[in-house]
Amino acid sequence: MIARAIAAALTIAFFISPAPAEAQRLPSGYSWGRCLLVVDGETRISGKCSYQIEAGGEFFITGPRQYYGSKEAFGDATSSADQQSTDYWARVYKDGDAWTGYGNSSIESVHGDVGPEGWGELRRQGACYIGKDVKVCLWRQ
Repeated sequence: MIARAIAAALTIAFFISPAPAEAQRLPSGYSWGRCLLVVDGETRISGKCSYQIEAGGEFFITGPRQYYGSKEAFGDATSSADQQSTDYWARVYKDGDAWTGYGNSSIESVHGDVGPEGWGELRRQGACYIGKDVKVCLWRQ
């Protein structure tokens, strides 16, 4: 009986515990929002995300499981690649007069793994940037 009560309490705690990103404060300049990232027909981020908007409207988004800068998780990591956990992310930026972007294709990768041309030219449509094989959307909350 006591074992069942403990198991039930642990199960409830597991399901109502915040995700690591929700429990972890975001770095300075980041906010919570809603995002969509679809690459080659694969939905990588859909829903809650964190984001940073940079000068000129360029932005960076990450999935909700991204975990930043925790000494408990990362020790004394000094580079940003060492301070991020594993989730999808994308960067959309201006390249000359055109918009482009890139991201990771594997949640284990902290480096963008698309060639130097990125996703190619992206056109803006509302809150989304759309290319041949990619759609990146960001809505502030």
